[in-house]
Amino acid sequence: MDDICYNNAYYAKVGGISTAEINLLEVDFLFGLGFQLNVTPNTFCDYCMYLQTEMMMMGFPPVCSPPPVPTIGADHCPINDDNCQSQHYHHPQLAV
Repeated sequence: MDDICYNNAYYAKVGGISTAEINLLEVDFLFGLGFQLNVTPNTFCDYCMYLQTEMMMMGFPPVCSPPPVPTIGADHCPINDDNCQSQHYHHPQLAV
């Protein structure tokens, strides 16, 4: 099943900015990420655990468990594992 996708002109209109501005923001975002758009299983797990912790601290009840991260050798990190935090955990900074 495919997600519903909208183009930048739609998002610009909804956001109250020009299409040219949202295109520039998109390019800035991509450079901020270093064009690294793929997420490793460990990174996915780190952020998932971070978001789950934040939600619990805000008092929200746990929702259903997300599907486990695919096994990739020693990098396997199931979502529900409390020892999931990697040694390289950090939040990327975007260009401003």
